[in-house]
Amino acid sequence: MKKNKDTLQGLGNLLPQLSKQKGWQEQLDLHSIFRRWDRLLESEIAEHCQPLKIVRKELWIEVENFAWLQQFQYQSVLILETLNKTLQISKLKGLRFFVAEKPFEKEKEEEPLRYVPPPAEEVAAFEEQVASIVDEDSREALLRFWYLSKACKRG
Repeated sequence: MKKNKDTLQGLGNLLPQLSKQKGWQEQLDLHSIFRRWDRLLESEIAEHCQPLKIVRKELWIEVENFAWLQQFQYQSVLILETLNKTLQISKLKGLRFFVAEKPFEKEKEEEPLRYVPPPAEEVAAFEEQVASIVDEDSREALLRFWYLSKACKRG
C-alpha cells in the first residue's frame, strides 16, 4: 500500500484539527489560564488564590482566606482585564471568588529531571509492538514519546 501524505497525517496535526472541527478552540483558549496562572498575575495575587473552574465563561477562583477574598473583590476588574488580555479567541465574563475549605499548601520543589535510558531489550520489545503502524512518522513519534516517558525520571 502506497503512503499518501495528503491523507495520512502525523499525530502532531491531529489534535489541532480535531479541536477546530469539534469547536473546542474557545474552551481550550479559556482553560489555558489554568496552566499559565502563575505567569499571568502578579506573584502576590497568584500566591494566594488559584483558578478552580470555568462555568458559562465565569472563572471561579479559590482564595486562601477571607482577608484575601475581600482584597481580590476590590481588584476583580483589574484581574479580569489582565486575564482577558491574554486570551486570543474568547473572553471571560466575570470572576467568582470563594474561600478555600482547606489551607493552601505550599508547593514542594520538584526534584530535578534525570535521564536514564531504558534497557535495550525493552526498547526492542516496544519497537516490535509498534512495527505494525503503517505511517512511519506516527510510528516514530510514538516510539520517541515512549522512550522519553521511560528515560526521564525525577529524583
